[in-house]
Amino acid sequence: MRVEHLDQRMNDGSRLFAIIQDPISWAELREHLEQMRGLTVLEFVSDGVVESWLDFRFLYHQFSIHDPMGEYWFFVRDPNCASFILWELIGHLQKWQPR
Repeated sequence: MRVEHLDQRMNDGSRLFAIIQDPISWAELREHLEQMRGLTVLEFVSDGVVESWLDFRFLYHQFSIHDPMGEYWFFVRDPNCASFILWELIGHLQKWQPR
């Protein structure tokens, strides 16, 4: 899986830190994330047509994933979240293998 690394601060104070452009379904992405020890999915909201959001907690930080334009955008609520936490998530995402 190709993961683009970013450090973009958003108006709400969160930080956009990664974008995935590879085709993967929400179900596959969620299943892969849930394999991470210490990761807890909090909520999934979707309009069923245009966009969805997945919120989760990992190592005491809250994250969100949004899917505009066929991509998955990864945000962390605390823009000062330690880099090793973000790299742990990115490393796990890069291990995803399509079925």
